[in-house]
Amino acid sequence: MKLAVVGDEIGTSIQEQIESLKKANISNIELRKVDDKYLWEFSKEELKSIKKILDNEKIKVITLDSPVGKKPIPYERKIELFDIYLDISEIFENEYIRIFSNLGRNIDEKEIKENLKVLCKKAKVRNIKLLMENERKTYAESPVDCLKLIKEEENINIIFDLSNAFLEGYDVFDAYEKSKERINYIHIRDFDIKTNKYAHLGQGDIKIEKFMEVLKRDNFNGVISIETHLPMNESGETKQELFLKSIDMFYDILKKLKIEVK
Repeated sequence: MKLAVVGDEIGTSIQEQIESLKKANISNIELRKVDDKYLWEFSKEELKSIKKILDNEKIKVITLDSPVGKKPIPYERKIELFDIYLDISEIFENEYIRIFSNLGRNIDEKEIKENLKVLCKKAKVRNIKLLMENERKTYAESPVDCLKLIKEEENINIIFDLSNAFLEGYDVFDAYEKSKERINYIHIRDFDIKTNKYAHLGQGDIKIEKFMEVLKRDNFNGVISIETHLPMNESGETKQELFLKSIDMFYDILKKLKIEVK
């Protein structure tokens, strides 16, 4: 398994994100925002500067988190953004681009599949693989819904976001079993029902340790990406402090289960 982190959850500036990664001994980053700006808001020269900083620190950008297919972005803008993120990938040399399922003008499975086919072809030409995340309040709220949309396409797999499925009332273990053939990337975070807040990994109700046991059983060889959302809890601690507490708890789970990560 590879371990990655969503960068803007562990720091605001690129220097803060790198510092958090170094302290957690992680070398893969999933880029979404830097300095509270989305990647598409930067100039190419600014993006090249960020890439140079990451290269100097031996940090690899594994995924670009695009907003393509998310509500409430208009359809035409989604397609425009997709092309922009393909261009950004030329700079960061990432393996994946993350998208969501609302890819039509309306919530219509046939139209979504037709548009998805176009996106998959565009990405393949640029040697980029796509990932569809199960997002709340979109067409595909569970990985099973994602599988229905992508099963006829080759150049796309699933990001299974455990808490998105959990918070929409799905059994995360059942959802995983029904769609694991195309899951090669996992967003892992925890949630405490009693407090109605995100929790440190292993301290909530999503049964993170049990889920990691299932992945070990299946010899999962994809990416586990940490997405804590803990800054939303307004504890007064910094993003880095919250992240390091959570990752230490996660490392304890990995050690207990004898799971090695890269």
